[in-house]
Amino acid sequence: MRMNTRFRWFGVVLVLGLLAPALGAVERRLEITAPAEVSAGTTVSVVVAAATDAGGGERIGFFQVEFRPAEDAEWIPLAYVDNIGTEHRQEFALTAERNGVLRVRARVAFRDGLAGDVDQSGAAIRWHDTWADWREPAARHAAVRVRPAGGSD
Repeated sequence: MRMNTRFRWFGVVLVLGLLAPALGAVERRLEITAPAEVSAGTTVSVVVAAATDAGGGERIGFFQVEFRPAEDAEWIPLAYVDNIGTEHRQEFALTAERNGVLRVRARVAFRDGLAGDVDQSGAAIRWHDTWADWREPAARHAAVRVRPAGGSD
């Protein structure tokens, strides 16, 4: 009887151990939604969204979005929003001016929660490394191929 009780408790502990990460999982996200390809001269709809459900006062501390209309162009700021709530979604209408690739990049820092300043993966923000250079995981990138107007290539 005593051995059976131990196995039962072992089973309960094992099940709780497997479920614990799912029960206490925190979701932080940063997403860019954009078409893969458009024709030159058209309007490109891009949506950037960020959210956290970490609780403990965590919110979006910084939300930045930029775009580059062509490979040889400078990055153009689209949004810089700070100290906002737990969710933010912004839509942008960009013009695909010429053939090539239109790029969008976004980054978000979650702040004021128990984890400190973190990115969407929950890792501490490396301000002078990935953040400064717009690298993953602090940033997300999207590329939209712009093909000639009225043609397939």
